[in-house]
Amino acid sequence: MTITLYVVFAALLGFGALVLISGELSKKRGPSRPGHTAPGRVALAAIMGFGVIGLSIKAVALIMLNDAPRLTDVAAASRSLPTQSHEFAESSGVQGIRYPGRTRSWQALPAKAPGTNPEHDTPELIALGRKLFFDTRLSSTGAVACASCHDIMSGGDDGQQYSTGIEDIKGGRNAPTVYNAAFLKRLFWDGRAKSLEDQATGPLMNPVEMGLSSPDEAVEIVNRDPDYVLAFRNALGGPVTIEGIATAIAAFERTLITNNSPYDRFVRGESGALTNQQMRGMYLFDKIGCRRCHQDPVFSVAGDPVAGPYRSFPVFKSSPYVHKHDLTQDKGRGGNGVWRVPSLRNVELTAPYFHNGAVETLQEAVRVMATAQLGYTIHEAGQSRFRVLRDEQARPVLVEDKILAERDIVDIAAFLESLTGAPNPSEPVRSARKD
Repeated sequence: MTITLYVVFAALLGFGALVLISGELSKKRGPSRPGHTAPGRVALAAIMGFGVIGLSIKAVALIMLNDAPRLTDVAAASRSLPTQSHEFAESSGVQGIRYPGRTRSWQALPAKAPGTNPEHDTPELIALGRKLFFDTRLSSTGAVACASCHDIMSGGDDGQQYSTGIEDIKGGRNAPTVYNAAFLKRLFWDGRAKSLEDQATGPLMNPVEMGLSSPDEAVEIVNRDPDYVLAFRNALGGPVTIEGIATAIAAFERTLITNNSPYDRFVRGESGALTNQQMRGMYLFDKIGCRRCHQDPVFSVAGDPVAGPYRSFPVFKSSPYVHKHDLTQDKGRGGNGVWRVPSLRNVELTAPYFHNGAVETLQEAVRVMATAQLGYTIHEAGQSRFRVLRDEQARPVLVEDKILAERDIVDIAAFLESLTGAPNPSEPVRSARKD
């Protein structure tokens, strides 16, 4: 029976009881005068009748609950995930994988960023942007290019705690990767740039990075090269402008997409692309909450067209890792401890980590995030620990601490390594990194 039939049956049973009770009361009290009904008899019959209806509905509910699985059984089933348990969407064009008991499928990175227009980003414009990206003449010393801090032959960054600009001056924050930056709606650690074009011109005039005095100086430098003048005319149909420089560099950066990682191949249906350890790390990454801020396919909410790109960090300032790595000295966006969430793609290649470049290894970075952002405690064996809370009558309530084992940290880091892919530029590029 459905719930509707159960309720109808209970209501009819109660109504029948109401009629029987009313009849019995009439016999007991005798007939009333014609046209009159004793108020007490009606009230008593109604109360008793509706009471029977209520008891009937409760009985039906108890019967149905008795047949339902216990909550403890449901919880135990949700925690049990076989190491290789996964199912793939088989229909053509579906790019997702769904775990049993999970509601949101994993997504692979598209080959093109949203808003990419092949008619605009022509081969001529991309080639022009590529040349500008590697040109050290776009700095006051003639020694620094975009590629100096964003080595696309490695992780898309420079592997230093702080990047080195003109006159060997060090910057104040770790250089983010340029890989997949086209998917992010906010750029730089504080999110001050809202597009690749906006981001491209900032370092040119930054006194620590490339040190040009003005946009006009950048245009003047480019105009001195007849090849550039011709390339701008062919690609953009006009003279050299600062807007054109930014447009060309952005067009090149939109080609730096790494959607061929083991993770992407796994999601698309290649079962052997991830190891058992990486699959376990993938499940934990979702289960403990990492995925809420590092959403696939970009692995950052800054790549979500709807979600806000910023998060407070660190949330749990009492974490020992916060003090160990001095994570609160720089206050972030507006001095409020707010940061644009970075993408975790190619994170294996972009050490050292965080805005201050203070964390050397990926496993240590996972420890930092687990404790300082998600409130977990790391225990060697991962055994559950309980705290006793008492109410005003000293009655105990047991609360289980959020515990991760070292094995969990290692497995999550292994999953993050599966996000490493290679860009597919139109032709090989040289490395700008100096050893």
